[in-house]
Amino acid sequence: MSFFKQSYTHFKRIDLFGIDVRLLAQGQQAYRTNIGAFMTLFLFMLLAYSCNSFILEMNKGKNAILNQKESPLLQNEGFSFNSSQFIYAIGIVDDSGQYIPNENNRIFQVSFYYCKKSLIETTCESFPAVICGSRISEASKQMNVPEDYQYITYCPDDQFTQTYEEIRFQGSQRMDNFTFLGAFISKCTNSTESQNCASEEEITTSLSNANLFYSYSFYQFNKELDLYPYEKMQNLDVTPCYPNIRKYIKVFYQYSITTSEYNPFYFFPSTIEQDAIEYQQTTIDTFLDYHQDNTFAQIEINLNVKKRLNYVTYQTLMDVAAKIGGFFTILRALFELLLYPIQVIIYRLYLINCLINQQQTFTTLENLEQKELQTNFAKLRIKDLIRYTKARSTYFNYLKKVEQLLDITEVLSNPLRLTRQVEDIQGSIRKFDPAKKQMNVRAVLDEIIANHDMNDIQSPRSVNQELKPVIKSQIYLSRLQPK
Repeated sequence: MSFFKQSYTHFKRIDLFGIDVRLLAQGQQAYRTNIGAFMTLFLFMLLAYSCNSFILEMNKGKNAILNQKESPLLQNEGFSFNSSQFIYAIGIVDDSGQYIPNENNRIFQVSFYYCKKSLIETTCESFPAVICGSRISEASKQMNVPEDYQYITYCPDDQFTQTYEEIRFQGSQRMDNFTFLGAFISKCTNSTESQNCASEEEITTSLSNANLFYSYSFYQFNKELDLYPYEKMQNLDVTPCYPNIRKYIKVFYQYSITTSEYNPFYFFPSTIEQDAIEYQQTTIDTFLDYHQDNTFAQIEINLNVKKRLNYVTYQTLMDVAAKIGGFFTILRALFELLLYPIQVIIYRLYLINCLINQQQTFTTLENLEQKELQTNFAKLRIKDLIRYTKARSTYFNYLKKVEQLLDITEVLSNPLRLTRQVEDIQGSIRKFDPAKKQMNVRAVLDEIIANHDMNDIQSPRSVNQELKPVIKSQIYLSRLQPK
């Protein structure tokens, strides 16, 4: 039987739904305060704002994981774009940055060409150049180029954009199937069609130590963009020109492929693949002009034989939840550290006010003996502690009493004191020996209490305190004789 009883006792320990034993009558485990509730509400508002900010950053691709590598360009891989959105401009200024007058191309002239090369043939088409003007106004603002430079800069004419509405840059490792865009910058030469060129001496003087600048469009990778991970950019390069030396400039683009993986819930990931061309480098080869060629500069834009692969993995909702959880833990620890002194004072005031309320409600003999703890304050508040010295003195006096009572159950009910009073009654009864006196002490006491004033019986005093004055004044147990 003892084994089963012990097993039954241990069996109850596996209960996961048992009710916790709490000190407060309302069933709360901790003492709640208004300031604590306000700070909790503020904490959750801050948490909601942070959660919203983190999710917005997740949607925008903030803090995304990026991996990059290079790979050989495959056959027929390339990038197509609208020719009207592509800036390819060329201009010349002297060594001090001043404009070189070139009315009617009397000093130099610019022509553009677009070529497609294959194993069988190479086809190129040339286009004349015109002053760019407002066509490059937006690009000039981005590059902080003075507005006057728009009217000394040459761009392909409108025929070029009409003929090639879409331009495609295509590269090839074997150089058998690719495209490129180029420009020739030549000295003015008189011909049967035009005789407006300046003298050879003026042309040589103007172009000696001149600076050739050229601008072109490209894309730059930016993983934090909302929709398209590439933003359009403009570049401006400058190189000096020297007499009898020809400039051969190659601008290399790199074909880029970006694979973006969106996986907000760790389920059903969506992958988006986007491509663009990025600027890689510029190569300038110079050589002497032995063939008396009037071209003193040539610029070509090509696609490199390598491509860049970008793998962007955007953070998931689980990553955001982990960040928010850590942020919430830090904030809660900080708030608890700041609120702890205030919460302790408020809790102690609650205990002290309970003790004051008990003393003012029950006027027992024991309460009357504790005159040093009597106070004029019906309830202590924090503002009283700040304003009144007497309130602070009362606070510390009652705090000593509360610390002796240990917890709220002692302050409210005093069960140990009640137990001690019952034990005193039992001790008083044991002083009488029923065998020697032959009397029923209980019956005598019941008769005395029944004949006593009912107001005294209904007083809130303890049994021991009720009987003490009655026994002293009205009964003498030593004189009682059995009937």
